[in-house]
Order: sequence, then structure tokens, then C-alpha cells
Amino acid sequence: MPDSHLFEYTSGRWIYNDHLRQYERRRAFNVLELKRLAAVSVHRKEEDVSTFEKLAEGGFNRSFLVTMNDGFQLPKFFVIASEVATMDFLRSQGIPVPKVFGYSARSDNAAGTEYIFMELVQGNNLGDIWSQLSEKERINLVLQIVQMESRLLSLRFPAGGSLYYCKYSQDKSSWIDISSTLPTSKRHFCIGPDTTIGLWYGKRRDLSVGRGPSALTAGIILS
Repeated sequence: MPDSHLFEYTSGRWIYNDHLRQYERRRAFNVLELKRLAAVSVHRKEEDVSTFEKLAEGGFNRSFLVTMNDGFQLPKFFVIASEVATMDFLRSQGIPVPKVFGYSARSDNAAGTEYIFMELVQGNNLGDIWSQLSEKERINLVLQIVQMESRLLSLRFPAGGSLYYCKYSQDKSSWIDISSTLPTSKRHFCIGPDTTIGLWYGKRRDLSVGRGPSALTAGIILS
């Protein structure tokens, strides 16, 4: 099968402007190099990659499943530096999220695209097994989800924006370093510009407007 299907959005169509919406979501990259980088991230050889297949996709990112000859698997997500830092931050707070093996926040690499290599979390899709669960099991499951949400909502930040590693700070005068509030963390985290897609979509990325970080609620609303 040709690699072109890996570049295209295949999860749906649009009644209006379908061609344009598909074009916006198309992303070509060097498949062979991405396989090689995936192998390197988990200390394997390129020839150890047995399969490379699309696992899922969002509106502007894709998840691929990379399987090694010995059955080791990891999915790849096209994301930005903030997602890596956010997952690392959550792990430092005891929140169970996938471990990142390697990543590139820029497209100037051999694969020609941004990527994250992370561990594949084993389990079942809740929608597939929900009807098979007893009422007690459902209650216990919902309680676990609520407890997780409670832990997330208890986290406090001095400003609104998105999390990054401080090494990506382009404007140290405006980015807010929160490392001092994390004495047990070995990473340096900063709050920088908000990466919400609505703030950057289309020609909005060319606008010279504030996208954070914003210490005041008014600044967050205006951005």
C-alpha cells in the first residue's frame, strides 16, 4: 500500500469545502526516516520496525502505531513542544500518562515533521466494554475518573497559557518560570503562549496579538 494514505485525513468528510478542509489536514513526511527515528528512540535498529500503521487522528494531528519485531509497540503523535512538557509535568505530579521516549518539536529533522514517540498504553476502549460492566464496576470506574479530575483541578498556576520546557522560551521576559514551585522536579517548566488552535488557525497566526501567558483574567479573555 502506498504511503500517501498516511498523509491524508481519513476519518471523515465535509459537506461544505471538503477539498479545502482535507488540504488543511494533509501532512506529508518522510516515512522511512520517521520509522528510523522511532527505532532510535527506544534503542532499536531501523530494521526492527515490523509495521507502521495509522492508529487514530484528530483534527490536526495523527497517531501512528509502530510495532517492533519482538512485539514492542509505541504510538507517534504529531504535536508541539507544549504537549511533551505537559505530559512530563503531569507525570511529575503523579498523574499516570504515557512515557515519552523521544520527540522533535520542529520539522527540520530527517523525517521532515514534528513527532512524539511514546509508550502504548494497554487496555480496552471504555465504549466497547461499558455494557458488560456491572453497576458496581461502573460506579467504581466513575469514582476513579472523578478522583483523577479532582487532582487535575487542584493544580494551581500563576498565569494562563500553555506549559513548555523553559529551554524553548523565546521571550524570557514574558514567559513565567514555575520550576520553583516544583522542588521535586528535575525539569524546568515555563508558562508560555496559549496553543489553543483557535488562536492560531489560518491567517490568525499572522496577527500580532497577545496569546499569553496572561496573569490576569482579563488578559486571558482578550487573547
